[in-house]
Amino acid sequence: MIPHGDPVVGNYVLRDPYGLAGTVVLTPIAAVLVSLMNGERTLGDIRMQFEQTVGQSIPLIEVENFVAQLDENHFLDSKNFAAYQQAQLADYLALAVRPAAHAGGAYHEEPEGLRAQLSLLFTCEGGPGLLPWEGNGTGVLSQDKLCGVMSPHIDFHRGGPAFAWAYDRIVTESQAKLFIILGTAHTPLQEFYSVSRKDFETPLGTVETDREFIKTLSNRLGESFSGVFQDELPHRQEHSIEFQTLMLQFVLGGRRDFRVVPILVGSFHPFVEHGRMPVESPAVAEFIGGLRDTIHSYGEEVCVVAGVDMAHIGQQFGDDDLLDQERLTSQWTDDQDLLAKACAGDADAWFMHIAKQNDANRICGLAPMYTMLKTIDPERGELLKYDQAVADDDTSCVSFAAAAFYE
Repeated sequence: MIPHGDPVVGNYVLRDPYGLAGTVVLTPIAAVLVSLMNGERTLGDIRMQFEQTVGQSIPLIEVENFVAQLDENHFLDSKNFAAYQQAQLADYLALAVRPAAHAGGAYHEEPEGLRAQLSLLFTCEGGPGLLPWEGNGTGVLSQDKLCGVMSPHIDFHRGGPAFAWAYDRIVTESQAKLFIILGTAHTPLQEFYSVSRKDFETPLGTVETDREFIKTLSNRLGESFSGVFQDELPHRQEHSIEFQTLMLQFVLGGRRDFRVVPILVGSFHPFVEHGRMPVESPAVAEFIGGLRDTIHSYGEEVCVVAGVDMAHIGQQFGDDDLLDQERLTSQWTDDQDLLAKACAGDADAWFMHIAKQNDANRICGLAPMYTMLKTIDPERGELLKYDQAVADDDTSCVSFAAAAFYE
């Protein structure tokens, strides 16, 4: 539930991150009612608590009708929702190709408009410039082998040039035809990792998934990791991988026969909370080891892409104060220190920097970045672009970056 429209009006949007329920706009009264639904209160309790909180009465029948509407729209944990969820899951699992969940919303749905939108990310102020086939040269910029990139997963409107810098390096410095995409999971996973076998639809064409690589990885990890390869539903609405497949299709589609391995990475906050390194967990260490060994045995060049955003600060994310220049400068300094650790190829230092602060800055890409660094063990990294997306009303800031990593 997030604020919507004019703050004086006080409306909210209720949205299901899984995409199973529709999106609805709540009046201030409806938003209060929703906030009181904790799974333990009866309808009578909710009515009573509402009247104590707001200072006005509400008929019980209105509460009942509102709850019925929420259930009809699949926002309640009910028998109705359980049946609907099972039907949706069955339909999705039957698909060989994951539909483009955010086309027409986060980016243009029509190919021509989308190509223009994505091309502008490269040529706008702060971008890397024209792509090689558009006249920006074709030479390799580094003698070292590119083995990974850090790319944002924020929306293209705010993160555009950073996306462009990451994928410009892929075009100019990598001949890889297989891309391991490590995306941030914004909904819970059954395990720490979730590997999808589905191809990914984009308005520019379908991006194929390398099922043979996934089969090899699954066999290497064994039966105890079977859940990692069966947890498909979190991929259904997740944008952190979808945006990367779209960028790959834009820069490589029709020019290179490539495939992807889509892997969502869940929260590492249990390790932050208990002061333990993630690789102390066999579930993390064995998966990373299996992924690394499968890459090494693949026999061809592989590039790993981590879909990573960084700090999420401000009142929108739970902080007390509005953001000012001093706070933003402080965040810039801290982010540069964190990125320096990543560019040194030091996954443990990346994690400990965040853990020592108890993840106070809410680093969205902690887990996929840690996983990538442990998997590719780069000799060095290069920061390509850093930026902060600050809301006009100073209630939020999301920081993000692009970086290239070399063997």
